[in-house]
Amino acid sequence: MLLDPSKPLGRLSRFLLSSVIVLGVVSTAGIATLNFYPGLALLPMAGNLKYSPYCTIWQGVGDVGVKLGQNETSENIRKQSRVIQTEGHFKLWSTSKGNFWVPDNNDRILGVLLAQQERNIYGDARTGGVRKNDIVLDGGAHIGTYVMAAIAAGAETIVAIEPSPDALWCLRKNFAKEIAAGKVIIYDKGIWDEEKSLVFFENGNGAAGDGFVTEGKGARKITVPVTTIDKIVAELNLPRVDIIKADIKGAGTRMIHGGQETIRKYHPRMVISVEEKPEDPAAIRQAVLNIDGKYQFHSGPCMFSDGELRNDTIFFQ
Repeated sequence: MLLDPSKPLGRLSRFLLSSVIVLGVVSTAGIATLNFYPGLALLPMAGNLKYSPYCTIWQGVGDVGVKLGQNETSENIRKQSRVIQTEGHFKLWSTSKGNFWVPDNNDRILGVLLAQQERNIYGDARTGGVRKNDIVLDGGAHIGTYVMAAIAAGAETIVAIEPSPDALWCLRKNFAKEIAAGKVIIYDKGIWDEEKSLVFFENGNGAAGDGFVTEGKGARKITVPVTTIDKIVAELNLPRVDIIKADIKGAGTRMIHGGQETIRKYHPRMVISVEEKPEDPAAIRQAVLNIDGKYQFHSGPCMFSDGELRNDTIFFQ
């Protein structure tokens, strides 16, 4: 039945009409607000989230844009990339950032890794990243996207430390010229707190998810050697260490324990990935400060994943 515009609305009709108008305004305003501040979508979940020691709900709200920006960059890189060669179970990708050999089991991982470097996930010269003429230890070098970033930043020498056979194959192909020139040194062991051999879990994900601590579903198990930061520095006779970057899937605290002499002697800047369990940023921080209490600490963005807010990185300067 149509309303007669010549007759005044009854009280109930006015209430219903006003409610519809208010709900429409609130809904439109809410959508507009989330478009500008997408992190606000986390607030209703605040009471049910787990939190890393250096994350708060408001940090998570503010840092959602970082992850969204990375995802957008990653997708743009992927769309502009193409496979130009295959060899066995490896692919050579042509990207806007250069050419990279990657294990052939994840066509999206390269875009993610390059997008992380574009947003300086491991810092820049000002925030604790690579500076000109640095000697760099790259723990968990994978296929070399951080190696590429370190070269671009003017590093003198990069020691690419990597235990994965597939990632090592790619590293050697991706940086053949730099290896021949002595600028990049490949070190084919894992990082631990002692020298030994350990079971290594090849978890897939383009070799970016491999490690000694977490066994993924369907992981292939191999045995590889591990060593310490101190032994690497001594074996290579490095004159100093300026920065240590580590993305080593749960072995962060062990790395610190095995690098005490290097840390005391050279006070290198350090950036450690803690975005995934079982890395414990608080334990890593305490281990570092127990060795050298002069370090200044700061944490990277808080990212939401699997019901938890975790820092992607922690920095020591």
